[in-house]
Amino acid sequence: MRFLALWFLVFITACTALPEPIPASIPVQKQLYTHSQVRCLDLLTDFKRTVQAQGVQDAQLVWDPRFPHLAFDRFSLAMLPELSARADQQQWLNYVAHQAMTQRQTEYLNLPRKAGYQAQALELCAAQLVHRSLGNPAFWSELMGNPPEFPSDYVIWQRVLGVYPVSQFVARPSIDNEKRRLISHFIQPVDGYAIRYAMHDKPSLTQSQIRQWFQQAGRQSALAWPVLTEAQQQRLLQYYAPVFQVETRSRDDFPGQVKFVTTSQPTLITRKPTVYTHVSYTRFYGQTLMQLNYSLWFANRTARSSFDPYAGPFDGVLIRLTLDPVGQPLILDSIHHCGCYHMVFALSPKLEFASLDNAVEWPILQKIYPGKATEHLEVTLTHGEHMIKDVHWLSSDEPAARSLTVLAYQQLQSLPTPENHHQSLFDQQGMLVESVRAERFYLWPFGIQSPGTQRQIGHHATAFIGQRHFDAPFLFETLFQKP
Repeated sequence: MRFLALWFLVFITACTALPEPIPASIPVQKQLYTHSQVRCLDLLTDFKRTVQAQGVQDAQLVWDPRFPHLAFDRFSLAMLPELSARADQQQWLNYVAHQAMTQRQTEYLNLPRKAGYQAQALELCAAQLVHRSLGNPAFWSELMGNPPEFPSDYVIWQRVLGVYPVSQFVARPSIDNEKRRLISHFIQPVDGYAIRYAMHDKPSLTQSQIRQWFQQAGRQSALAWPVLTEAQQQRLLQYYAPVFQVETRSRDDFPGQVKFVTTSQPTLITRKPTVYTHVSYTRFYGQTLMQLNYSLWFANRTARSSFDPYAGPFDGVLIRLTLDPVGQPLILDSIHHCGCYHMVFALSPKLEFASLDNAVEWPILQKIYPGKATEHLEVTLTHGEHMIKDVHWLSSDEPAARSLTVLAYQQLQSLPTPENHHQSLFDQQGMLVESVRAERFYLWPFGIQSPGTQRQIGHHATAFIGQRHFDAPFLFETLFQKP
């Protein structure tokens, strides 16, 4: 009976997390758009139905059938209450339209059977709807009154079934012990052989140039939102990229490039050290801050014993550098791509951590700003588990490092296969199914679907006790006092 109950649990969990089917008719579209826009509405909506039917819907962003030309992350939805002026609406609309275009292009590329759809026609229709939405009062009224909802990555019925009010107290001592173990790494020297990796050919930027970019972006935005050009973003990502030092004992410790060896089997090419990058935004006490994201992927998390429920195929570490309003490093934080092991490092003496509230599990909190010598950081990872064990400012006489190939994180969402198709590393729930862990069988009462499984941006629940998402737009306001 216990075996059957377990399989029932796994089956229900998988089913409840699938994308919600698009209804056959969407009456509210007729209230929001003119008759001349129906053809484009139908084209974009039908395309999404086809994407769902062929199982290639991208999970990183929320798509709402009322607004088929847009796609939303948690940050953009949090910005909605601040859109009072037309200029605010224009900037916000450009952002969510660009997100939708990126998602649509990914899904089109991954679509096995494209008959009936042309990429250019989809983009022309989307651009037309975006242009006409700006001055459409009905559109804004519906959007503000009934905004799209980004789904939580916590499954409440699992917490109910797992008696969460009791489970959290049973688990807290183990969680606290694990945090103490990870903190103890910070006082230990590098264990054995270590390899350093870095982006070579960094752009010749100056702090004065960066400050000018951010000040100009702030002046051009009524929301003081630092939206830089794509070229400026890429230069910043390269300029601020940390040096990564990895303790190395086996091939599991080589950061590599993700490839598909068959349509259903991704692997890691360790002879190509690679970092995947993207830009995101967060809110911090009335300001919008830019975040530079760096992802490393490893072939495995190495087992520490004959039975290690946390070990298995694929392991990913995401390092995120949040810049202040003039483009200076402010906060560095990190998770594994399962959402686990959230660590937060204050980089400015102006920052003070907030008072602890035990109702929610806290990340590991550290301050590393004393002794800053440059604007560049080095992050050291342990062997096997790939935990952060040190973060420090680089000096001018650091040893040589191996070169990292730089790729956009978006490429993970559409990788070529040997059969001349494209496929996302993640499924329609944002999961890397090849990375499932045994820990999921006893950590499910905390409401996180398949704990330990590596997953896509937008789906990183970071706390077993309480609820917290890595991309929560006001995350740092819960962790830091107002400067």
